[in-house]
Amino acid sequence: MTAVIIGIGQLAGGDDGVGIVVARALAARGFETRESADASVVLSLLAGERRVVLVDAVVGGGAPGSVLRLTAEALGSGPRPLSSHGLGVAEALELAATLYGTPIGERVEIVGVAIAPPAGSVVGLSPAVAAAVEPAAALALALAGAR
Repeated sequence: MTAVIIGIGQLAGGDDGVGIVVARALAARGFETRESADASVVLSLLAGERRVVLVDAVVGGGAPGSVLRLTAEALGSGPRPLSSHGLGVAEALELAATLYGTPIGERVEIVGVAIAPPAGSVVGLSPAVAAAVEPAAALALALAGAR
């Protein structure tokens, strides 16, 4: 079974919407995706023992448009997915580990797309982040085990 790909973000947050844009691009090609403004969606999927690939914007992960593979274990010490609203990725994964009492690291993959710190409400991606949509989608598919 392949993983479900979850795009996290806010479309009205400019580059923070990159996870949603990646999820929509993959859904248009027939892959199983979900969209969410926050990472709480991962809780029900992990409860059902699904594998998940999260795609989210990160601040501090390099030049805008850089695509990164992050691990759940490294979220506290490296670039972190942006949490502009609701439950962030690190918090959702910590809560899932607490609720389900098992290590969830082997069932979760994280694709981060580096963005500049948000400067307000903007609709649409910057050119650098828009160019990262396809590479991020390709990495998400590879991590999901999709062919």
